[in-house]
Amino acid sequence: MGFIIKYIVVFIISLVAAWLLVPLVKRMAPSLGLVDEPSERRIHKTPIPRCGGIAVFIATHLALLVVFFGPWKGLHGSIQVQDWGFLLAGSLLLLLIGLFDDRFEVRSWFKLLGQLGVAVLMFFGGFTFEGFLSIDLPWVINFGATLFWFVLLMNAFNLIDGMDGACAGLGLIASAGLGGILLSLGQTSDALVLVALAGACFGFLRYNFNPASIFLGDCGSMFIGFMLAAVSLEANVKQSMLVVLLVPLLAVGVPVFDVIMAVWRRMARKLIAIIQKDKLATKVFGPDLDHIHHKLMRSGMSQRRAAISLYATAIFVCLVALGATAMASKSTALLMIGMIVVLHVVVRKIAKVELWTTTQVVLQGVRRPRNLISLVVAIGWDLGVLILSTVLVFTVVLTYPITLPFLAICVLIPLATLYLYGAYKAVWARSRISQLLVLILELAAGNILAFVALLWITEIPHLELLMALVLQHLATSLGIIGIRASLRILRDLSAWLRCSLGSDGDTSTLILGAGENAILYLRQASFQDQQRAPRKIIGLVDDNPVLLEKIVYGYPVLGRFDQLEEIIEKYQINELIFTHHYSDELRGSVLALKDKHALMVREFIFCLRDLDRGGSIQGVVKPYSVDTLEDAVL
Repeated sequence: MGFIIKYIVVFIISLVAAWLLVPLVKRMAPSLGLVDEPSERRIHKTPIPRCGGIAVFIATHLALLVVFFGPWKGLHGSIQVQDWGFLLAGSLLLLLIGLFDDRFEVRSWFKLLGQLGVAVLMFFGGFTFEGFLSIDLPWVINFGATLFWFVLLMNAFNLIDGMDGACAGLGLIASAGLGGILLSLGQTSDALVLVALAGACFGFLRYNFNPASIFLGDCGSMFIGFMLAAVSLEANVKQSMLVVLLVPLLAVGVPVFDVIMAVWRRMARKLIAIIQKDKLATKVFGPDLDHIHHKLMRSGMSQRRAAISLYATAIFVCLVALGATAMASKSTALLMIGMIVVLHVVVRKIAKVELWTTTQVVLQGVRRPRNLISLVVAIGWDLGVLILSTVLVFTVVLTYPITLPFLAICVLIPLATLYLYGAYKAVWARSRISQLLVLILELAAGNILAFVALLWITEIPHLELLMALVLQHLATSLGIIGIRASLRILRDLSAWLRCSLGSDGDTSTLILGAGENAILYLRQASFQDQQRAPRKIIGLVDDNPVLLEKIVYGYPVLGRFDQLEEIIEKYQINELIFTHHYSDELRGSVLALKDKHALMVREFIFCLRDLDRGGSIQGVVKPYSVDTLEDAVL
C-alpha cells in the first residue's frame, strides 16, 4: 500500500502545483510579451497566452523535490540527485531557449542549436544511447545517436503542439505509458520522474483542452519531449535489441510519427522546388499546415474530436509497447508484423500529402534523363540486385560458400541476356504491362543459361542448385522488374492522390462518364501542367450499374445521371467534364443545370474544351502537347 501512496503523492503534488500556477502564469504573459496572436497559421481566433510551459516546468521539478528530499528520498535508485541536477539544468536551459523563441520567434536553426547544446550537456551527464542499449558503441555513434534522440523527441512534441490539448494530452499519455513500462521492469525511481511529469501535464490540461485559455508554448512542448527523452535513456529493457528500441519509440509514437512525416513532406517539397527552380518553396525547418491534427480537422473533426482521436491512438500504442516488454522473441516478431500492417494502413490514410509530394519528386526528378546516365543507372541497379540476391540465396539461405567465378556466372550471364534482348532500350516509365511480363521471361532465360554453366564448375547437387536459382530468380525479379513497374505505379498513384489534396479555393470537379476516356483524362490530370491547376476531382457519374459506388482509377463513382443535381448540391460541384459522346437529350439535361448552379461545363476528347448551353465547343481551354498525350495513352 505504501508503495502506491508514493506515486499518488508525487502525482497529486505536480497536478495541484500546475493547476495553481497556470492562472498566475496567464496574468504574467501580457507583461512578458508571451501572447499568441491569431494568424493564417493559427487555429485560434483570439490572443492567448503561450507560456504554460513555465507552470509545467515548475510543477514537475517541485514534485521531484519530494523524490529526493522528501519522506521517500531513499527511493531515487538509478536516478540519483546528480542525475536530477542534469535534468534540472538541461530543462532550465531549454525553458529559457523556448521562452526566447516564444517572445521573439527566432529562426529555426537557432532553436535547433539550442536543442543540440542541451543534448550535449545531457550526453556528458551520463544520459547516453550506449547506456540505454547496455552495449559498447563507438564514441561517434553513441554521441550522434544520443543527440538525435533528444532532438527528435523535443521537436516531435514541439511540432504536435498546434491544437488545443494535443501536446499536453499526448505528453500525459506518453509519461504515464513509459512510467508504467518502467514500473513493470522494476525501475521505480525512474518511473517517479515520469509520474511527476504526467501530473503536471494533467493539471495543465485543465486550462489547455478545447477551448484553451493558455498554450504550452515552445518552452513547454520542448520540455515535455526533453524529459521523456532523458528518462527513456535510463530505461533498462532487459530483452532483445528489437524490443529495447521498440518500447520507448512506441511510448512516444504519435508525436514521433508526426515529426517523421513533417520532415518527409518538407524534404520532398524542397526537392520539387529545386527541380522547378522555385525560390519561394517551403523550408525543411519551416512551418506548414499538414500535421496530423490539421489533417484530422480538415476531415471534418472538431478540435475536441481530433484531440480525443490522438489520445486514443497514443493509448493503444503505449499498450502495445507495454505488452512488448512481456513477450517472447517469437511473439515480438508477430507484434512487429502487426505493427507494420497497422502502419501501412495509417500511412495510406494519413500520409496522402506526403505520398503526393514524393511521387512528384520521382516523376519530375527522373522525367527525361540523358541516355548515358539512364543506361549507367539501369545497369548499375540490375548488377547490384543480381549480386545481392545471389549472395543472400547461396550464402545466407543455403549456406553454400561462393567463389568469384560462381558469382560472375550468376550475375554476368543474366545481365548480358537482358542487354542482348534490348531491355536497356525500353523507356520503362512508359511501358506496357506485357513488356514487364516479357522482361520476367528474359530474366528467366538468363538464369537458365547460368544454371547450365554452373553445372560445369560446382559440386552442388543438381536439384538443390535448381531450387537455389529459382529462389534467386524470384529475388532478382522483385528487384529488377519491381523498380521498373514502380515508375508506372507512381504515375497512377499520383493521379488518384490528387482527388483528396485540393485546397478550399480549388474548383470542385465532377467527371461525367467512367469509361476509358475518363481514365485517359485522369491520367493527364496527374502530369506537371495539371498539378498546378486549381482543380479538385471529387468523383465520377455513370449509368453503368456495375460501376455504381465502386472506385474507378482511385475515384468514387458517386451515382447515376438522374442523381446528378443531388450530387452537385451535396458536394458543391463547380465544374462538370464530359468524357463520353452522350445523347443530345442527356447532354441537354446536364447543360440545363449550368446556369442554375453556376457551373463550368467542359468536354474532354483528347483535350479539354468549354461547352456553351447548346453543347457546342466555345474554345480550347488548354490543349495538351503530343508528349503529354503520349504519356496518357501509355
